[in-house]
Amino acid sequence: MRFLVACILCVVLIPGQGQLLDLAKVEYLYVPGSGGNFEYHRQAIEVNVPFKIKEGAYFFVGMDYSRMLFRYKEAEDSYDKTNAENFKSLDLNLTYTFEMKNHWRLGIQVTPSFNSNLQGKLIADDFLVNGVMAFIKTKDGTNGKKPNRLILGLAYSTTTRFPIPFPFVNYYRKFHPRWSYTIGAPYSNIQFHASEKNRFKIHAEGEAFNTHIQQGLIVEDAGVADRLRFFLINVGFRYEYKFSEHIESYLILSRTVLSDLQLRKGKDIIFQPSLDNVMFFRLGVRCKI
Repeated sequence: MRFLVACILCVVLIPGQGQLLDLAKVEYLYVPGSGGNFEYHRQAIEVNVPFKIKEGAYFFVGMDYSRMLFRYKEAEDSYDKTNAENFKSLDLNLTYTFEMKNHWRLGIQVTPSFNSNLQGKLIADDFLVNGVMAFIKTKDGTNGKKPNRLILGLAYSTTTRFPIPFPFVNYYRKFHPRWSYTIGAPYSNIQFHASEKNRFKIHAEGEAFNTHIQQGLIVEDAGVADRLRFFLINVGFRYEYKFSEHIESYLILSRTVLSDLQLRKGKDIIFQPSLDNVMFFRLGVRCKI
């Protein structure tokens, strides 16, 4: 059962949502503490700047900054939680994409990342690297065909339980003027296009972070943890409002169906408490490619 859960995490938490990146995004995520034994907040801002290399080929340089607050509220697990509540993440996104033959496009993204509770200066243990390579084929629905998109890729993410390159497949199809679906990794959904500006989705998505704990965290009778990994899988409802072709806002109301917290010493898990399933809220505005 634990192996199956780990595989699901690998699939759901692969970076991206059908494209490698947004041009800009501001987002707030909130898991209220009133409904369970933990509380989680995240504020994030992302900016990616494109540079045209040649016709059909672009290089993007970007930054993704997040501030995270995590509180585990079980009093019987006595350790000094104040050293493991506030974290910061700074990602540098380096992306190259170019057109290939037969309507295929290749995208490659490497993301050096610093993740820490910042109790001192940044050190080597705060540094992580993620990456994704994706082959994308898009058909725009001309000649009477249904619009569709196929993505075949390989991703490496340190937020999964198995930090190894992991293959993924994602397929999108608009089968009706008002209905479409996406199936595969990194996410699946069914979508209702109410109008040009309004869309509704039922979907599943993941939230995770993997961070170094500077100065360590003493865990009763288990040792000193130097890393925290946190996973959520949520299923629920998403509403999107398009201001223009490339700018949209979104609101997500969902419930966690899987929550997992790990305190680690190196590669060893030294403390893994159970987390309650709770409501999950996300609000954001993004500028899409």
